[in-house]
Amino acid sequence: MNQTVSALDGLLHEAGPLLLGLCSNALIGVYVIQDDRFVFVNARLAELFGYSQQQLCSGMGPRQLTIQRDQAVVRREIDRRIEGDSHSSHYAFRGVRQDGSELDVEVFGVSTRFGERPAIIGMLLDVSERNAAERAVKDQLQFITRLIDTIPNPVFYKDETGRYIGCNSAFEQYLGKARSELIGYTVFDISPPDLAARYQAADQALFDERGTQVYETQVVYGDGSRHEVMFYKATFDKADGSLGGLVGLMLDISERKRMEQAIWHEANYDALTGLPNLRLLRESLAKELERACRMSSNLALLFIDLDRFKEVNDTLGHHMGDQLLKQAAERIRAVVRSSDTVSRQGGDEFVVILPDISDAQAAGLVAGKIIRLLGLPFLLGSNQVYVSASIGIALYPDDSTLLETLVSFADQAMYAAKAAGRNGFSFFTPSLQVEAQRRQKVGNSLRLALRDNQFEAYYQPIVELASGRVVKAEALLRWHHPEQGVLLPGDFIAVAEEIGMIGDIGNLVFQQTLELIAAWPEGQVSVNISPRQFVSGDCRHWLQEIAERQLPTGCLAVEITEGLLLDERPLVVNTLLGFHQAGVEVSIDDFGTGYSAMSYLKKFNIDYLKIDRSFIAGLASDHTDHAITEAVIAMAHKLGMRVIAEGVETEAQRQLLLEADCDYAQGYLFARPMPRQDFLDFIRSRQSRVAAGSND
Repeated sequence: MNQTVSALDGLLHEAGPLLLGLCSNALIGVYVIQDDRFVFVNARLAELFGYSQQQLCSGMGPRQLTIQRDQAVVRREIDRRIEGDSHSSHYAFRGVRQDGSELDVEVFGVSTRFGERPAIIGMLLDVSERNAAERAVKDQLQFITRLIDTIPNPVFYKDETGRYIGCNSAFEQYLGKARSELIGYTVFDISPPDLAARYQAADQALFDERGTQVYETQVVYGDGSRHEVMFYKATFDKADGSLGGLVGLMLDISERKRMEQAIWHEANYDALTGLPNLRLLRESLAKELERACRMSSNLALLFIDLDRFKEVNDTLGHHMGDQLLKQAAERIRAVVRSSDTVSRQGGDEFVVILPDISDAQAAGLVAGKIIRLLGLPFLLGSNQVYVSASIGIALYPDDSTLLETLVSFADQAMYAAKAAGRNGFSFFTPSLQVEAQRRQKVGNSLRLALRDNQFEAYYQPIVELASGRVVKAEALLRWHHPEQGVLLPGDFIAVAEEIGMIGDIGNLVFQQTLELIAAWPEGQVSVNISPRQFVSGDCRHWLQEIAERQLPTGCLAVEITEGLLLDERPLVVNTLLGFHQAGVEVSIDDFGTGYSAMSYLKKFNIDYLKIDRSFIAGLASDHTDHAITEAVIAMAHKLGMRVIAEGVETEAQRQLLLEADCDYAQGYLFARPMPRQDFLDFIRSRQSRVAAGSND
């Protein structure tokens, strides 16, 4: 007790110096108010408001230092202490300086007595800078809040424990809940367990290694639908540097995923049939070959080509052709197993991969089923059409273990099936590879031959049987091969057609023939035109070139095969009719070996029929050949056509043809094919002998 009294006495003794020190504080304004006037202010307070201490204590009160709107607040706080309602008070107001400028102040005051009457003593702080900083922070926070709320993507914040502490409006919309229902909850409270566990693991990994994080996942929207999203997250720290939590942004990539899937599907699947295309086929084949190697199993690769599809496409139109392809795809899929792959390679070609096939016989059984099913009628609108299929089969590992080689072998086998008569299948054999290599070598040599002018047109005379005069000739191509000598068309024409060179070679023969026509205008020279030349339009310019050289069109004739008459494509039909209308005569070559409809002979106004040499060879010894030859000659004459017999080699044949009233003949009996100058010399010599009365 004595110690307490002693301490109090000491404090009272030191009160004067303590109060004096407080009033002299250079940072805090100190005042005493009595009767609503300042009776004391320290230098700091006077400085804050731009007055002197004497001015403020000469009748001024708090009202003169307060802006109009805050005067009621100040008055109320002073009255509460003077009237004894409150001993102390803490409040803030907006002050006004002598020059009219304003400042923010904060007041701490207590009631007291001065001269035995009520008074208030207090401290006043200038908080203008602090308030300005707080307002700037508030403005910035308001700006950031508004900015984040305008972001169309969901944004969220979590504390260091993984609990939500905020989000933007887009996140509310995605979740289907207000943010007030989210704060304080974890992902396990708002997401399915499987997804929540994934989110929590990702958050923890980010907390463990602070920084940024990006990953793809799924979310469940408020409507229950699942979406593919991309999360972009980053950690943030507290003021003391410790982990504060994370902020995340969610980007919905569902549409992008759908587009990527659509693009991938378009790149890997045939738009017409829905089957894997060539690109996906190769990927699938590579995987199946790896598996077959690993499992030591067999695999068969089937190449399927639809026979006579082009006829359907050309006669009924591409729309009907597309319908046929779709139906064909369905039939092929109906034959194979679910583990097999059916692909459309393009055009009318399909490819089937048969993994885990037991042996070649099993592959043949599948091929046979496909052929039988594709041989059934196709109903295309009101039309019932038929096609067939040629299938080539290559086997792993028997034929090859390499993808490209296996594909090539299956393709070669398919062409062998076509060459064997179509509507069947063929297994790859080494001889097919030999033939393919031969064709490739011939193809390469053909390109060099065209470049180096190794092709030359030879001409075989065509004799008018009645007079013995040479009135026509047929242009026959010869290839002066630098290593193999002179090659006949049968050795290379098929390859030229395969590699697309037949048009260039045909034009070369035509150009050389024009030179002969210019030197022999009284005769007529026929040129063979392949179906591909008609289809490609390579011979459409011939008439114009004849006219430019001022040569009579009657000096040129064209020879076509019987099959071309059945081709009703406008380009073929118009080219044939154009030749006829221009005065170029048309011959049917090798008549009797193919299929001709009499209506087509009439439709195209055919001028000549050339009887194939196979009938002429047996003319003198085979009654049937003799009868057929006579019938063809009689029929042609009835239809207004003339007849040329090919392959005449004996005098007996010539005599029988003459008796049958055949118009013309060509063959070794008269002359072999020869170069242009030799042919011109032959003509002059022949014409001289004829004039002298000899027909040999």
